[in-house]
Amino acid sequence: MSDLQSNPQLKLPLFGRINGQPSIVPTAYVTACKTYREAVRLCWDKRRVESHTQRDLAFLSGLRPQFVSDYLNKDDKPFRRDLPAEDIAAFEAVAGNTLVTQWVAARQALTVLEEMQATRALA
Repeated sequence: MSDLQSNPQLKLPLFGRINGQPSIVPTAYVTACKTYREAVRLCWDKRRVESHTQRDLAFLSGLRPQFVSDYLNKDDKPFRRDLPAEDIAAFEAVAGNTLVTQWVAARQALTVLEEMQATRALA
């Protein structure tokens, strides 16, 4: 576990977005996560509203409370559920940062510019 994950006192310097969307996190936080589950947990650990509980997350995002506890559980036993891809946006909206999305994109080594260029080439 990295210093970023093990030290709950570290403040996450977010790159704020003016449209009220979740903030972009620095690359160091993304690369600190080795697994998808670590990215989900760190996204929640560095949430914008520190007083939000897992129950608040479930209510505000529309996720099932019993599933949320699985998504955020620190043990990575095989029976634990992972946050489904279709729920990432709702999860990040409550957390207030896009760490999970950035982690997934980084794993594919796909930049936004590459995606735009590929889309333009198909048109």
